[in-house]
Amino acid sequence: MKDRLKYATIIFLLTGIFITAAHAKPLEAEFIGNEAFRITDGDNILLTDFPYKSGAYDSMTYEFDFPGTTGNVLSLITHRHADHFDPVLFSEQNWRIIGPEEVTVQLAQNKILKFDREIIFGPMMVMPKKTTHANTEHYSYLVNWDGRHLFFTGDTEELDALKNLPELDALFITPWFFRKAKMNDALPESKKIIIYHHKADDIIPDCSGCIIPTQNQIIVIE
Repeated sequence: MKDRLKYATIIFLLTGIFITAAHAKPLEAEFIGNEAFRITDGDNILLTDFPYKSGAYDSMTYEFDFPGTTGNVLSLITHRHADHFDPVLFSEQNWRIIGPEEVTVQLAQNKILKFDREIIFGPMMVMPKKTTHANTEHYSYLVNWDGRHLFFTGDTEELDALKNLPELDALFITPWFFRKAKMNDALPESKKIIIYHHKADDIIPDCSGCIIPTQNQIIVIE
């Protein structure tokens, strides 16, 4: 009887491991431009700082053509600047949104997810972190997606934003903030460091292990 119970327990534990592994699908992050990524597990889509006004402030242009960008789509916005968010383009989509009040105040209320310390959207838990940038209300975001931790700095250069983070699967950070964090030995542990809001031909010093994506490049996050 004891052997049967032991065997059943092992089977139960192994089944739990296999089920967990089956649900942790790889994430595919497609770089759109500026700080915009289309990240998906095949069922859910996270759009970071998108849609933005193409070419705003001489930044990256793009063609809006993303087949399958419907259904479970969340737009995660750091701040209101036009190279990060275009309310007119967003209003034409059937997406949900998390963002500062300066961004959401002008939008249809049924599209807005209530701001909180932890915001759930499908398999994602989004944890906003209030940070500073220019004259805006600005947030950086930690996202727990089925156990994978992604951190999006946005445009902040506030070193405190990088404190008390878990070990990350992907850190999305601007070139200038990367340089500042590196100089101050403040970079968090991360399996991938992904540079965004860069120029097309940017060379980032001391960033040999970083990913500096080209537009439409897809990065796999396991």
